[in-house]
Amino acid sequence: MADGNSHPFNNDVIADDTIAQLRKQLSHQQQQHQHNSKHKDLIDLLSSNHTSNHFLNSIDPSINISSQAITDDDFNRLKSIIRSTIWPIDHLIRRQLWMNILTLNRVSTSKQHRITHHTSQTPLSTSTITIDSSLHSLTSKLSQWPNFVDITNLCFYHLTESRGCLLLQHILFTFALHHPDLTYCPALEPLSALLLHYFNEHEVLYLINRLLIKHWLCGETRLQWEANCNVFKKLLKIYYKSTADVIELRYTNTKVFYQEWFWWIFRYLPFAYLVKIMDCFLLEGPKILYRIGLALVHLFIKKPHSYNCLSVKHESNGKIQNMADFCQQIPVSIEHLLNVS
Repeated sequence: MADGNSHPFNNDVIADDTIAQLRKQLSHQQQQHQHNSKHKDLIDLLSSNHTSNHFLNSIDPSINISSQAITDDDFNRLKSIIRSTIWPIDHLIRRQLWMNILTLNRVSTSKQHRITHHTSQTPLSTSTITIDSSLHSLTSKLSQWPNFVDITNLCFYHLTESRGCLLLQHILFTFALHHPDLTYCPALEPLSALLLHYFNEHEVLYLINRLLIKHWLCGETRLQWEANCNVFKKLLKIYYKSTADVIELRYTNTKVFYQEWFWWIFRYLPFAYLVKIMDCFLLEGPKILYRIGLALVHLFIKKPHSYNCLSVKHESNGKIQNMADFCQQIPVSIEHLLNVS
């Protein structure tokens, strides 16, 4: 696992030279921000809500974790802190932050006087679901994935093929065995891959189970997934009508275009942007993903030339050809992207 004295990454699935390269890519400003960042308010806020800060200090994979209540007022304060603070990808706070905020349950401020320390009725263990050793013989090839995975959009990021990708595969097959009703859930693979950069397999299984319980996986069947794509389309028409009008005029097959919105974020944005978006997503849920997606397409359609981007071209199937390039070489900062989202 990660060396707590230097970085939060999972050494078991990311090569040492990759970790060194990632840290080297941090700008001087980011490094200074890492050392000078004041997150005492964040720690105090988490502590005041009795979140499970002890978890990250334990090496016991079977430790029990209870979900905790947070009032509306504290939730909004926490959201503001997380949105406005840009921690570098190798900041030591990230493991603690992600685990703690995903175990929070938001409650009405009106109930604050009745709540002092809420825990779930049945605390979950990080080893409740364990990796089945028999899966090693079933998943010896990376071409085999659970049916709920979109194999046309596999995201591994910086995971090693020899260990990281295979472990991710085992995690998803294990999850599939325990959740047979999960028939189509493309979001699970990239989310699990990203979590595996910072957590071990037991913790990843626990965290994606939390996401499933919260219904934050953008759909658990193909019908639900397509419904979420339609929601994105409707939101674009509401908040960026002129952008939606341009898309309708230029492309005959807009359905294909709108089906890509999730992958603009999880497949094409730089890794540092994605990690920061995860900070927000694990607290706020899918709505932040919608907002990021809306901002991306609006920025791309509105001023492609001013961003030194190639002129907008489109393929016969309705996709914007350069949308992936735009996201990969995003011309605005993550701070700006969050501000306009």
